[in-house]
Amino acid sequence: MVRYSPVNGSVDDLEIAAGERELKPALGARSSEARSRGRSRHPLVIGGVAIVVLLLYVGVHWTPHRPPHPPPSFGPVRLPPHRERGGIAPGPSELLTSAAPAKSYQQALRSDLRYLTLDSWSGWTGQVFTAFSLLYLAHLTQRVAIIPSFRDWDHYGDSMITLDLLYDMEKFRRERGALFVNWDDVKPLDRNHKHTERDEIGCYMGPNPFEGGRSFDEHNLEQTIWHLERHGPFPHAAEAFVLWDIDEATRLNETRAYAKREKRKLPANMEDSQLLCYSNLWDLSHASAQARGWQWHENFGGLQRETGEMDELLAPNARGTHPEWYAIGQYIDFTPAVWDIAFSCVKRTLGTKHIPKHLLTVHLRRGDFKTWCASGEKCTPAIDRYAEQVNSLLWDSPKDTKVIVTTDEQDDQEFLASIDNLGWYRVDHRRLGTGIQLRSEYGDAAAWADAAVDQAILSMGIAFVGTSGSQVSIISELRVATWNGGETRMVQRPT
Repeated sequence: MVRYSPVNGSVDDLEIAAGERELKPALGARSSEARSRGRSRHPLVIGGVAIVVLLLYVGVHWTPHRPPHPPPSFGPVRLPPHRERGGIAPGPSELLTSAAPAKSYQQALRSDLRYLTLDSWSGWTGQVFTAFSLLYLAHLTQRVAIIPSFRDWDHYGDSMITLDLLYDMEKFRRERGALFVNWDDVKPLDRNHKHTERDEIGCYMGPNPFEGGRSFDEHNLEQTIWHLERHGPFPHAAEAFVLWDIDEATRLNETRAYAKREKRKLPANMEDSQLLCYSNLWDLSHASAQARGWQWHENFGGLQRETGEMDELLAPNARGTHPEWYAIGQYIDFTPAVWDIAFSCVKRTLGTKHIPKHLLTVHLRRGDFKTWCASGEKCTPAIDRYAEQVNSLLWDSPKDTKVIVTTDEQDDQEFLASIDNLGWYRVDHRRLGTGIQLRSEYGDAAAWADAAVDQAILSMGIAFVGTSGSQVSIISELRVATWNGGETRMVQRPT
């Protein structure tokens, strides 16, 4: 995204230069008599005073020329110059062997480096959160993260993408020095298993019960899950994963004992520590959060307060919740292409030529939530519930704040009309023709890009209202709070 910067020249600049050009001949036309010691200096003094007065007047009234409505700056908070890192950031060519991408992953991994990986799962946002957790744990354990390819037949058809299609991962690598590669860099996609070797890869259970992966087989990887228990009172906490990695002797001994007991053959990667794999790392949190019973579906708890209980007094990044966001996710920006489409959608929805400074963004999750409760019906909040939270935030927002809404609801016209009747601006991608643009730019990955565009729009808010239990709402409230310092609210769903 090209950020706003003032232009170098202006009309006023030209007027000053013209004035100086007019004065110079007058001052330069003085005769030799005027320059003689015997000549009176009064005209020269008067001329000098006039120049000073003119310059002071122009200096007071001059303002630099800027576009009438410079767009606000969106996305992650930029590092101040003194904190920007220098030097190079190793990429795939440095982190893998010259054989990569190879027929077998073992040919692609450097023998002197350690790697961490997992398979993809869930929808777009669940996979994004999991990739952030992978990058976070790799950072804590001094490993190179191998980010899986993304696949989700239920939502996006048979297309597969990598994280850098929609996120500016090279910018993240450059600015943060993060060590990561994609599985595409290690071993190419081979969906028919004709061009690569079949590699076994053993993966320990993660912090949640999800085992099934969606992309490893596409890289001709045969995954097996190993249910070994990590030690300590919080075996699913981030600290337990770090200790499990560092205590190599215990991990390898217990893995061999488990294989012998279960009569299973150890995959090559579980015989040493070069490549460590987990079934899943979604919902990774610290022991401090787990000790007080925190659950992933809870909102992040709001911004830091001057008064209140401990959770309110703590800075959000000190609460032990969503560590993958505070260490990794908050620094990862959307690609410029995603921003451009998001900006266009917002401007056309609002009927403006610029992005307003003050937006309150709302995410109304419907879809499968309509039947996702005990009764199996009326499982989504009424629009009035959202209006209550929006109005409470508008009370403390600038008067020109506009409410802009994204929703996955497409067919319930009564519900859509109820949004419009509130005077909120609803992003209607069908009317805007966003799908045509996305298919033109992203092909069969258009549905993935559609999800990213909506999230970029939601991140523009100075405040945010979302739907409880929706991962899109969770990541959006984290963005608004972290990127913009905005207040957020979650509307609870019927139980």
